Amino acid sequence: MKKILTLLSLCLLLTTACDKQLAEDPKSSIGTNSFYSNDTEAVLGVNGVYSWLGTSGAFKSSLWRALDEGTDVIRGRIWVNDPVPTYTLTAFNPGYTSAIWSTMYRGISNANLVIDKVSKSTGISKAIKDRVIGETKFLRSLYYYYLTGLFGDVVYYDETNYTIENTQGLPRIAADQIREKLVESLLDAESKLPAKFTGADVGRATKGAAQTLLTKIYLWQKKWDLAQKKAQEIVDSKTYTLPANYADVFTEANEFGPEIIFEVDFEPILNGQDHAAWYEPHNQVGVSPFVSRSWYGTYIPYTTFLNTIEPNDKRSAAIIATSYNGQPFKVDPTSGIKAWSGPKLWRLNTQQDNDGGLDMYVFRYADVLLMLAEAANENNSPDKALWGVNEVRKRAFGADGVFTAPLAQQAMRDYLFKERAIEFYGEGQRRLDLIRWGKLVSSVRTAAATEDAFIATNIQDFHVRYPIPAVEIQKNPALNPNNEGY
Repeated sequence: MKKILTLLSLCLLLTTACDKQLAEDPKSSIGTNSFYSNDTEAVLGVNGVYSWLGTSGAFKSSLWRALDEGTDVIRGRIWVNDPVPTYTLTAFNPGYTSAIWSTMYRGISNANLVIDKVSKSTGISKAIKDRVIGETKFLRSLYYYYLTGLFGDVVYYDETNYTIENTQGLPRIAADQIREKLVESLLDAESKLPAKFTGADVGRATKGAAQTLLTKIYLWQKKWDLAQKKAQEIVDSKTYTLPANYADVFTEANEFGPEIIFEVDFEPILNGQDHAAWYEPHNQVGVSPFVSRSWYGTYIPYTTFLNTIEPNDKRSAAIIATSYNGQPFKVDPTSGIKAWSGPKLWRLNTQQDNDGGLDMYVFRYADVLLMLAEAANENNSPDKALWGVNEVRKRAFGADGVFTAPLAQQAMRDYLFKERAIEFYGEGQRRLDLIRWGKLVSSVRTAAATEDAFIATNIQDFHVRYPIPAVEIQKNPALNPNNEGY
């Protein structure tokens, strides 16, 4: 579990310089121009690019929250005054979305610096140069993937024009144009990255990680044939497998396991976070150890989501909880909450609320299989779509629970809409899935209608995009006009 953590801790010496990049020429902010002179320094450079994934603006807090909050799956027990999930945010009150914007661009700025310096260095071996550039292009693409998915049209710059004098007045360009650039970068990363890492390097971006992100972007572009082919390449590589028991995937012992394609590691004391505390049941359930916890139980499942889980779905015991150790949870007479988020997202050994070690699974092999099914379904390949969903269903329902015949195209769409919500509950897939399908607003209104009526009223069509924070527009007026509705 300490693999990615080890490499991130090495880049602490770079952190101050990373922060300065918004105010200085990033070409000189991390040491001198001679810093990237050998293999060790090249690796330290890309470690700095990874480091932004674990910060509060990314998977430690803000980005992690954004990807599931305010969707049709997870509701908040105590977030009435939070502008983001309640859809009351504005450009001047953007909540945590401002931290997402700035953090993604800090990661991108670091990435551009590394690609520029490493590619020009004569002292770095070809093997390390290729690998570092591949890792960095994947990470930069991942940061842009989240920016375009959440904000739409954004500023794009790369290793050819990343100095402050070049970037401070750049306008936004279409998200579709940026995705084309990401495809180019990811194809290059794919060609440079190994299928696997070993030892202390486990946790770095691999060929499969680049291929998975490529598949996601092809789905955004509705390039069904390319998405199907890329997902099939991952399957054919036989690099990843589905463990027989869904719940086992999420235990601490199985982090970086055979199903995980890319994850962000968190370790207590070193870089712990409070994710598990948001998901574990509140003390009102009256059962130990939850009864002694202070503020746990912020994230709970919507009833409409619970109703989509079939009674014989083996995953349900990991996804939802109504008891613990045979002791039924009390139902609070005021809130009426009967079901809480389940143990796949718990870490009961956490000593402090804000110092947990629940890792963020960014990509899993089950995601690849369901993306393969989606692409094949849209590409008029119903047999392949059937195969993809049945691979996942075998684990959820057993061999007798698979579909025995292909589904009609719309039936498969409807099934994947439900299935991806269940399979990836709490894993940061739902918001971007709903936006990509054009279903965010309608789905939230349906889910929130009874339990969070104010959210169902608040959400409008323009909320498929976050606002560009006003503070960013003040720094760069070329970001105007803001997204529609803001």
